[in-house]
Amino acid sequence: MEYQALYRRWRPRSFADFVGQSHVVTTLVHALESDRVAHAYLFTGPRGTGKTSTAKILAKALNCTQPQGIEPCDHCLNCTRINEGTFLDVIEIDAASNRGIDEIRDLREKVKFAPGEGKFKIYIIDEVHMLTTEAFNALLKTLEEPPQFVVFILATTEVHKLPLTIISRCQRFDFKRFTVEEIYGRLAEVVAAEGIPAEKEALTLVAQYAEGGMRDALSILEQSLAHCREKLLEADVRAILGLIDREEINKLATAIQERNTQAALAILADVSQNGKDLFQFGRSLIQHFRELLLTSLSDKTVKINFTPDELITIIETLAAATNEVKRSFQSVLPLELALIKLTALRESTVDLAARVARLENIVQQGITNVAVKPGKKATTAGLAAAPPGGGSLPPQSVPDRNQAAPLKAASGSEFNDWENYLEAVKARKRTVAALVQEGKPIAFDGEQLTIGFPPHLKFHLDSLALPQNKAVLESVFKEQYGQAVKISCIPLTVKTAVTEQPASETPPVPALLNQAVSIFGGEVRPLPKEEK
Repeated sequence: MEYQALYRRWRPRSFADFVGQSHVVTTLVHALESDRVAHAYLFTGPRGTGKTSTAKILAKALNCTQPQGIEPCDHCLNCTRINEGTFLDVIEIDAASNRGIDEIRDLREKVKFAPGEGKFKIYIIDEVHMLTTEAFNALLKTLEEPPQFVVFILATTEVHKLPLTIISRCQRFDFKRFTVEEIYGRLAEVVAAEGIPAEKEALTLVAQYAEGGMRDALSILEQSLAHCREKLLEADVRAILGLIDREEINKLATAIQERNTQAALAILADVSQNGKDLFQFGRSLIQHFRELLLTSLSDKTVKINFTPDELITIIETLAAATNEVKRSFQSVLPLELALIKLTALRESTVDLAARVARLENIVQQGITNVAVKPGKKATTAGLAAAPPGGGSLPPQSVPDRNQAAPLKAASGSEFNDWENYLEAVKARKRTVAALVQEGKPIAFDGEQLTIGFPPHLKFHLDSLALPQNKAVLESVFKEQYGQAVKISCIPLTVKTAVTEQPASETPPVPALLNQAVSIFGGEVRPLPKEEK
C-alpha cells in the first residue's frame, strides 16, 4: 500500500474520535439525534482545525447504511467510499479553482437530481470566500431553498469576506485553535501507535509551534520522525524548525541582563550565518522571556534576574522586531536593533519607569535631597542653593499644597512668589488668571499687594475691579500663604515704571575682554537693551 501522510492517516473518522471543538461536535450530534439537520452549514476557523474532517464525518453520518446510534460505522461501502473520496453523492468543490458564475450555474442544474447512492447529497465547498460576487448571487436562491435531500457545507478561513446574505442562510460554527495540551495528547497517541519513543519536550515543542493547527502539528511531527533515528529528541525538532538550542537562548538572556551588546550581537550573527530561521529565532526568544514573566508573576519563590516591567519591555521589543523580520530586506537588521535597544540603550528604555517610580515615591514622602551644581541658583520654591563643592543638602521639607506656604519678601516691598500665585489662581478660575497674568506686582507691605498693569489694558483693570474677581484673587492668596491681604490693581505710569526698577549697576568687565582691549584698542560699552 502506498505511504500516506500522518495527517491523512490520523484524520478523525467519527465524532468520538474528534479532539477538541466540543461545541461543534455536541451541536451536530444533538441535531442528528433529534433529526434536525439543517440544509446549510458554515464552518469557519483557522487552518488545520478540523473543518473538512467534520464535514466528511457529517456526510458519513447522513449516508451510513449501518449507523451505530448517530456515529457512522466507518466500515460500510458508503463510509469507505466517502473516506476515499469516490462517493458520488458527496461532492467536494474547491472554490479557489471553481470560483466563477458558470461553475455555480452548473451546480444549480445538478442539485435538482436525487442522490444516486445514499440518502443525502452533500456539497462541501472549501474556501468558499474565493467565489466571485456574481457566483455568490447565483448561489443565494439554491442555498436558501435546496431540495430536501441536499445539504450544503461551506468551509472558509476568512468568513469576513462572505456576503451577509450567504451567512444568514447558514448555521455558523466557529472552529477554535487547538490548545497545546490537546495537540500534545494527539501527538502522544500518534507516536505510541507508530511505535516510536519520543521525549515529552519534543512533542511539547511541536505542539507550541503548530500555532493551534492539528494538521500543522502532524506535518511537523512527520518531518521530525524522518530526521530522528531511534527516538524523537527535542534537538531533532529544533533542527527541523530551525530553532536555536536552549544554551544559546540562555546565553543571549544573560547578555541582555548584563547589557553586553557585543556578546548579544555575536550570538545573533552566529545564528544568521548558520542559516537558522530568524523568524523562528525571534519566536524562541519571545517564548523564553514569556515563560520567565509568567513564572515571576505566579511563583515568587523562583529567582528571576529580571523584574516584570523589564520582561514586558523585552517581550514587546522582541515581538516588534520579529514581526519586522519577514518584511525587511535585511532580515537580521530588526533583531540587531532590538538587541542594541535592550543592551546599549536599556538605561533609557527599561529603567525609565523605575526612575519615575522612585521620584514619585520621594515626592509622596515629602523629602528630597537636592544637589545644585556650583554657579547655578535653585529656582524651585523652598529649596536653597547647594553648598560650595556641589554636595547634597540635608533633607528639606517640601511644603504641602494644601497647607499655607511661608511668604517671603525681598527688600520689604517685593512679592517674590508671583509665578506660583498665578498657578494657584489658574487652578481656581482660568478667566481671572488670564487677566491678572498681564500685570506684575509692584508693591507689597504684608497687608496689601499692588499689581500694576500697562495703561492700555483698561479692560483688564475694569474686570479685575469687579467684586467677584477681586474676591477670587484675595481668597487664593489667603489659601496659598495663610494671611489675608487686600489686592489692588492700578495702571502703571512712566514714573511708577522707573521707580520700581532698581538702579542698574555697571557689570564687571571680564579679564579676557580687558586683555582684548589692551591688544586691539577700543573701549567697553554696554549693549543697548533692544539689541540684547
